[in-house]
Amino acid sequence: MLDWTIFYPPGTGVLALPNWRSPRLYLPTQSLAQRWDDSAMYPAFRLLARVYRLSLRASAAIGLGEVRRVQSSSWPLGEFVGEMFPEAVSAVTLVGTPGPTQKITVQVLGRKGEVLGYLKYAVKDAARKRLGQEHQLMSRLPPDVGPKVLEFGSFADGEALLIGPVVGKQVPANLKPPAACSAFLASLSTPSRMHLEDHPWVRHIRAQEGADVEKWFEILSAKTWPVVIQHGDFAPWNLLLRPDGTLAAIDWEYGTLEGFPYLDLAYYILQVSALIHRYAPLQGLARSVTYLTRQSRSSLSDEEAEVVTRLAAYDAYLKSRADGQLDTDNLQAWRRGIWER
Repeated sequence: MLDWTIFYPPGTGVLALPNWRSPRLYLPTQSLAQRWDDSAMYPAFRLLARVYRLSLRASAAIGLGEVRRVQSSSWPLGEFVGEMFPEAVSAVTLVGTPGPTQKITVQVLGRKGEVLGYLKYAVKDAARKRLGQEHQLMSRLPPDVGPKVLEFGSFADGEALLIGPVVGKQVPANLKPPAACSAFLASLSTPSRMHLEDHPWVRHIRAQEGADVEKWFEILSAKTWPVVIQHGDFAPWNLLLRPDGTLAAIDWEYGTLEGFPYLDLAYYILQVSALIHRYAPLQGLARSVTYLTRQSRSSLSDEEAEVVTRLAAYDAYLKSRADGQLDTDNLQAWRRGIWER
């Protein structure tokens, strides 16, 4: 059970959305306008979910719902972020999806309700491992592709990563990736290319137990391929479009500095196909192949695009399996429908 009080100063009144029995978002009871702004952090991407979120936000804004007050005499979050954000006064806390890699995302607020930064908090072993990987990767990213790392260390019963804010709007969960994705992913690629057998990502996948990947790699073996920085969870909910039209990505815990090209794009389309449109696996595969072959930067054949899509599904499957996700999980079964065909 999450101790939500560690994120709020003593005496703070707190609302839980949708309720205290199954809280997903905790927000302080400040002004009506501030409650409305704070509740925007509640996640929703499908149409019905957005309608539900609107009703929750309206209820929070007008002050409906049970308010609980922090009874402790200390503010652990304030102590952790104090050096970086001495002006911090409160927070909004989002509880991640239950599972082995569940994490808590905290929006650190200033005196006027402004967002100072974000704290990502992990308690479970798999989540802590992913958070450590994210810290290492983000510390080596090119400038402006993601948030700035400010602090990493022990916090409460787990570990926490403190990052700076990124100004931008969340990308809509459309099947077609935004145009800014092309320039963003191009900035993560290196000019040098290598043969398939020398590629570090290929060597990593070949070392895993599971699918017969050699028949796929045979199709890709006629070309050389660049090593790219791969986000690993490249989906609308992890992308922000800045006012100048450029893209930034958050949540890099599945990333690698030695990735394979086009996997992020294929993954994007597969995630939206599965989670937003509820397509069958082969529909998601077809959508990805169509998109990849029409990209002017890709020069992929239909056969190559199909292999890249299967590899994207297989890569995501392996990462989730390493996190402790069962093969019977709906999304894992859906991914197998892509690469086991």
